[in-house]
Amino acid sequence: MISCKEYVEIRKKELREQISILSKNNRVPHLGVIQIGSNDASERYVKGKKKDCEEVGIVVTHLIFKDYSSYDTNNLKQVINDMCDISNCDGIIVQLPIPDKFDVEELQNSIPAKKDVDGFRRDSMFTPCTPKGMIDYLEYNNVNLSGELCVVIGRSKIVGKPMVNLLIDRGATVICCNSKTKDLKTLTQQAKIVVSAVGKPEIFDFSYFNESQILLDVGINLNASGKLCGDISRDVKDKVTHATPVPGGVGLLTRLALLENTFEAYKMNMGGIKC
Repeated sequence: MISCKEYVEIRKKELREQISILSKNNRVPHLGVIQIGSNDASERYVKGKKKDCEEVGIVVTHLIFKDYSSYDTNNLKQVINDMCDISNCDGIIVQLPIPDKFDVEELQNSIPAKKDVDGFRRDSMFTPCTPKGMIDYLEYNNVNLSGELCVVIGRSKIVGKPMVNLLIDRGATVICCNSKTKDLKTLTQQAKIVVSAVGKPEIFDFSYFNESQILLDVGINLNASGKLCGDISRDVKDKVTHATPVPGGVGLLTRLALLENTFEAYKMNMGGIKC
C-alpha cells in the first residue's frame, strides 16, 4: 500500500488537471467556510483546507466570527442562507469545533443537501469526508473488503456509523464497537481491518492486533509530551501490514475528500458538466 501522503498527492494532481480543464470555459469551483471563534485547532484546520483548495484551483470564501458575543444560532443560520444565495458557491462547511452556545446540528442542517460537502446532514448528497477518504484509500490500494471482518471502534454520526455502512455496502462483515464493548481485544485481533475513532492517546498497543492487519487511525490526540498522536501506539505501525500514521494519515484523506466533494458539488451546480 502506498502512503496516505503519496496517494493524496496523486489525487490532488488529478483534481487540479480536471478543474483546470473544466474552468477554461466556466468559472472555478467555490467553497464557503464559516468559522466561529478563534479556536487554535480550527485555525490550523482552516489554514490547511485553504491551502489544499489553492493547490487544486478551488476558490475559498472564509467568513470568521472571532467575536461571536452578539450572535446566536439563528443569526448564523442567516449567514449560511446569505452564502447559499451566492449562485457560484458550490459547497459550504461550518468548521468544527464551535462554541457550545451554538446548536451545531441546527447549523449543519441549514446548509442545503446539495451544498453540504462535509456530508453531515442525514439527507446530504455527499458522503462524510473521513469515511469517504478511508474507503477511497483502501479501494485505490486494491484492498478487497468483500467477506472480510472489519472492526470499527467508535459510533459517531460523522465517522463511526457512516464507516460501518460503507463497509457493509462493499460486502464486509462489520462489528461496531465502543467504550462499553466487552472483550474488545478478542474482536480486534480477528479483524482484517480495524478503524479506531476513539479520541484517546495511544490506548491501543500491539496486543490488540495481529501482523496481517490494516489499521486506520482516526484519532487526533496529544500525548503526555504534548505531541500529536493517534489512538494506536506508534510502535504498532511497524508490526502490522499497514497502519496510517498520525499526523500525515487519515487527516490528509479527510481533507482530500472535502476537495472531491466540493468538485462534485461544482459539477452538479454547473448542470452536470463532465470531465
